[in-house]
Amino acid sequence: MKKLLLSVVLLGFSAISMADLPESCKTYFDKVDGLVKAIPEGSLTKQQSDMIKQNLEIGKQQISSLSADNQDSACKQGLDLLKQVEASLLKK
Repeated sequence: MKKLLLSVVLLGFSAISMADLPESCKTYFDKVDGLVKAIPEGSLTKQQSDMIKQNLEIGKQQISSLSADNQDSACKQGLDLLKQVEASLLKK
């Protein structure tokens, strides 16, 4: 269940040029990248790990193609969702 929740949160985001992103996106991407790195070795198959990383890259590219206002809004929503998932995982 925890892996599924984490995967859902991570499905949209990973490493694009950070220079042009709002601060909320930089913070969000840093948190998501940190979570990906925190996934224990061997807890996912290589295929699952590669899929998560690929989806993160696609999500970052999608966010970078939005207007600055929409980028900020999307990243703030992502941060809120991430906080909810973290709280849910900590309760279990």
